[in-house]
Amino acid sequence: MTSIQRATSSPATSRTEAPRVDTRPTAAPEQPSQRNALATARNTDAFVAQPLRYDGSKPATGTDNTQAWIPVDAPVRGNPSNRNAATYNEVLNQFAVGNNPRYTPRGGNTYCNIFVWDATRAMGAEIPHWVDANGNSTGVGKGRELNANATVDWLHQHGERHGWRKVSAEEAQNLANQGHPATAVWKNPGGIGHVAMVRPGEVTSQGPAIAQAGSKNFNNGHVKDSFGNRPVEYWVNDSGKPTGGGQPAPTPTPTPTPTPTPGGSASVPQVDLQRDARGPEVQKLQGALVKLGYMTPEQVATGPGIFGPKTQSAVAKFQTDHGISPNSGIFGPKTRAAMTAELDKLSRPAVPQSTLRRGSEGPEVKQLQDALVRLGHMSAEQVATGPGIFGPKTEVALKAFQSSRGIEVDGVYGPQSRQALTDALGGKPSPGPVTGPTPTPPTGGSDAAKAARINDMLKNSGLRGQGEHILAMSKKYNVPPELALAMFQKEAQWNTTGVAPKNNNPGNLRFAEWERQFGGVPNGGFTRFPSVEQGIEAYFRLMDKGYRQFIDNKDWQGMINKYAPPSDGNDSTTYARQIAQWMETYRAQING
Repeated sequence: MTSIQRATSSPATSRTEAPRVDTRPTAAPEQPSQRNALATARNTDAFVAQPLRYDGSKPATGTDNTQAWIPVDAPVRGNPSNRNAATYNEVLNQFAVGNNPRYTPRGGNTYCNIFVWDATRAMGAEIPHWVDANGNSTGVGKGRELNANATVDWLHQHGERHGWRKVSAEEAQNLANQGHPATAVWKNPGGIGHVAMVRPGEVTSQGPAIAQAGSKNFNNGHVKDSFGNRPVEYWVNDSGKPTGGGQPAPTPTPTPTPTPTPGGSASVPQVDLQRDARGPEVQKLQGALVKLGYMTPEQVATGPGIFGPKTQSAVAKFQTDHGISPNSGIFGPKTRAAMTAELDKLSRPAVPQSTLRRGSEGPEVKQLQDALVRLGHMSAEQVATGPGIFGPKTEVALKAFQSSRGIEVDGVYGPQSRQALTDALGGKPSPGPVTGPTPTPPTGGSDAAKAARINDMLKNSGLRGQGEHILAMSKKYNVPPELALAMFQKEAQWNTTGVAPKNNNPGNLRFAEWERQFGGVPNGGFTRFPSVEQGIEAYFRLMDKGYRQFIDNKDWQGMINKYAPPSDGNDSTTYARQIAQWMETYRAQING
């Protein structure tokens, strides 16, 4: 059985301009100019301690030369003796790769390697564009130019002696977060490859955070937004000294958005907003995004009341998570309604429906923590040390709550604790010690009731109305419906993102001949099905025939190691943990 891989978009096929007969004058060696002297002076703690000047929306003066073969004189330079995330962010943002004419595709050429050249050169860790026979950087017009594939070859052949080394995706992100320049690269054996810069951020299901030029240019994205499921390599130059300094001067903290009143409208802007908007309504939107977990107070503090790239990215992520299309990052009527509904949920007591214990993670753990804060068994400061993480403080607080309600004090949030928490938040008095057997959880009723609950879960997704079919396929192939829902969520946000909805393929199955029995045909390496129903059945059949042993043994890590193998650059450990947690949540929702 062919291993199944995931993809959410097609890879960029980046290439540099074709080698040309050199009729350009050879550039004179660079001389220290007043501008370069200023740039050097800025690479001190005195400089980087100032508020950041670039947010990635507009290129800095001098970085927009469209003669891509000529290096640019970037005003902000990284200093190897003072590596920090703030300076690295500033270096990348000054190029505004998403809006810089230097990297705009033209004449059949794209400029991923030029952006990497510019960024690493500014960081003092150049991955060169012009090299001699020994791989050393040369002046313009000397030696040869490197395209994306040749850039990957240079890293393999010469990177080590220039301070570059190959690392994992997680290492690349961690080191970028310390301020070390890092890259994501792919050599295309049948054409032009692709290279990008790993920037400070976090590893998600889409991989490390990146900025890139190519067939599409963006300053804030993730690896799979462009590389898809290609076998990406990560390289980092960590020969410099991480200092942890370089943070911008504190910006006044925005006035906190008031707790939403019933209906939530008081905390949601009542006007449409988009990039470059300013004022109190933008600040209200940012406050709502913080409450909902899509922005941090630190992100807001860099531009309170200014609708910049961070706010746009947060709105777009909220739209994606709530099935709002297009996920443009523009705050309009649909987004207003969805955000109002989510804030309404926050204003009501939330009781987790899953069983939770030490080591659990996710939004339901945060619900439990918030409820324990509300009841006085935890403080907000304790939650802030690990929101959404069931650690020792949460366990101690839960035991205190269990003791106060007269139920078994085991530190595990199960049926008894769920009922007691529901009663406590609803104002019911403590019942005293509980004796007798633990109540049996509800079985969920009829298949019709379960299908109706699944349909309610999927009503705003690309799988709406598929509850009965999913339940029928679950019985036919003996595969839990909650597993399918978790996998479909992970692969394609319930068939709303990437190539999955176009292919009626919510599990992102790669093409194999057996899929023809369900009408499947190849489409760019993946399978296109005539209908989403056939795509769903093909997924269940694959689970039954190819992954039976993992399902029977409940070995979700083993299953994911095969479905999304680490050798393809996947964070399979995080993937498996999310699947296990989501299954528990969806099982409870299906059973009612």
